[in-house]
Amino acid sequence: MSDIPEKNNTSQKVIIGLLTFSIVANVILMFMLFDEKSKTNQLTGQNTEITEEKENLTVELNDMLAQYDTLSSTNDTLNEKLASERARVEELIQKVKSGNWTIYKLKKETESLRKIMKGFVHTIDSLNTANIELMTENQSIKGELGKEREKASQLESEKSKLAEKVKIGEQLQAVSIESFGQKVKYNNLHKQTDKARSVEKIKTCVTVGENDLAKAGKKMVYVRIIGPSGKVLTMSEDQSNMFEFDGVRGLYSVKKEITYENKEIDVCLYWDVKTEAEPGKYVVYAYADQHEIGTTEFVLD
Repeated sequence: MSDIPEKNNTSQKVIIGLLTFSIVANVILMFMLFDEKSKTNQLTGQNTEITEEKENLTVELNDMLAQYDTLSSTNDTLNEKLASERARVEELIQKVKSGNWTIYKLKKETESLRKIMKGFVHTIDSLNTANIELMTENQSIKGELGKEREKASQLESEKSKLAEKVKIGEQLQAVSIESFGQKVKYNNLHKQTDKARSVEKIKTCVTVGENDLAKAGKKMVYVRIIGPSGKVLTMSEDQSNMFEFDGVRGLYSVKKEITYENKEIDVCLYWDVKTEAEPGKYVVYAYADQHEIGTTEFVLD
């Protein structure tokens, strides 16, 4: 009977030892599980944070692309640089998606690209401001040039008008002009007549007026006599009996050279009637320096 209690005590010690070991093992296991769970939660949180940061970087980089699309310049070199930096942004977006780089490198690269883009924005704004100032200045200069051209045009017009006035002022004018038919008497005396059948000569006398602006020297005075039929009384109707006046060429009846010294001078010209003169009205024009200087008319019965 004395061996039974000793066996019971031994069994109890074994059971207690097993229970103690089990409890300790469970506690250790629980600590290990808690530590792993904590690590797992930490890693999950880090992954979530990295994912959010990558998403934020992607959004920021896409915003950069959108801003690059709004940037443009008239400078070809600057446009090439814009295209190159835009390509770098697109490349970095692909790196963010693939996860080849650490978040730290991605952030640094993004920050670098942002600074570069801000530099472009500032440069283009400065260029645009400069262009606006140049355009404004250009418009101002154009306005001033327009005014100067207008002034020059006005001066040229006034100069032309003045030159025209001087030209007109230089022209000779007849102070008086008269023309009539004449009959030649036996003693070679000329007598004025209105009878067409008696007319042997047509006399035209012109007094050229004084003109200090006109050029002095030898000048030819021409007379055109238009008969009742409307034809010019002339020796022949070829080029030898033509002269230039008022921008055209026409036939003349008689001509005579004078020496003009800027003072009044009288000159008389005679047309010899070859056949019997026609009755009716005769219109007579006098010319000098290629323009008309006077006109008159008379009638033969």
